[in-house]
Amino acid sequence: SSGINAEYGEACDAAEKIIKDLVIESQNKDKIEKPPPSEVMDVSIDLTRRIIGPMGATVRDIQERTNTEIEIARRSTAVNGIVRLSITGDAKDAAAAKRIIQDILDEGDAPSLVMMIEERFCGLIIGGRGSKIRQLQDSTGTAIKIDKKSEAKDGKVQVVISGSESQCAAAQHEINAIIAESQDEL
Repeated sequence: SSGINAEYGEACDAAEKIIKDLVIESQNKDKIEKPPPSEVMDVSIDLTRRIIGPMGATVRDIQERTNTEIEIARRSTAVNGIVRLSITGDAKDAAAAKRIIQDILDEGDAPSLVMMIEERFCGLIIGGRGSKIRQLQDSTGTAIKIDKKSEAKDGKVQVVISGSESQCAAAQHEINAIIAESQDEL
C-alpha cells in the first residue's frame, strides 16, 4: 500500500507543477505587448459606425483584405468628439487599410439616397426583429434608416440609405425588389 501512496503523491506533485506552470504562463501572456500601430488616425465618433459597419462586417473585411488589425478606441475615450483609430500590421498593408478607411470617411460627405415607401411595406423590409434590414445593410454595405410609421405622410414613410452611390443604388434595388415581390403575391 505504501507503493500506491508514493505513486499518488508523485501524481499530485506532477499535477501541481502543471497547474503552477499554466498559471505563470497565463500571467505572462498579459505582459506581452502588442507591436506599436503602423498607422494612427483620429476619427469623429459619428463616423466610427461607418468604419465598423453592420455587426462589424466592414472593419472585418478591411482587416482580412489588408492583413492588418484595426482597433478603434472606446467612445468614452473621445476628446472633443474624436477617437483614436490604430492600424497594426506590415507598413504597406497598414497604409492600404488607412486608404480604405479614408475612402469610407470621404464617402461620408456624399449625399444619402432618400426614397418613400408605403408604410404597409415597412415590416417586409425590416423583417422579424430587424433581420431583413440587417441582412440588406450587410449585403449592400449601407446604413438604412426607416422612419417610424407614426411619422408617415399620406401613408408613406421615408427611407434614408447612406453609403457610396453604388451601394445606395444596390440597396434601393433590393428594397424595390422586396416590394415588387410582395405585390406579385397579392
